[in-house]
Amino acid sequence: MRARPDQAEPTPLLPAKPARGARGAVPPREALVSTRALLIVLVAIGAGALTAMAPQAAIPIGVGVGVVTLLAQIVKD
Repeated sequence: MRARPDQAEPTPLLPAKPARGARGAVPPREALVSTRALLIVLVAIGAGALTAMAPQAAIPIGVGVGVVTLLAQIVKD
């Protein structure tokens, strides 16, 4: 016995779309640089600039950079 056309299983006309986030937005990608790494780089650049302007302060600046890097590592763990 044949199925009537109005009782047949519907076939999709368009291919299925890929999964998207809320309101059709593309889901966010992972950041290229972590916040911790960005902080360390910015502190190092600032320390380099300060050391260039005041060479006699190189040791205290180096200690400060070491402390900030150590704190960033502790926060990560």
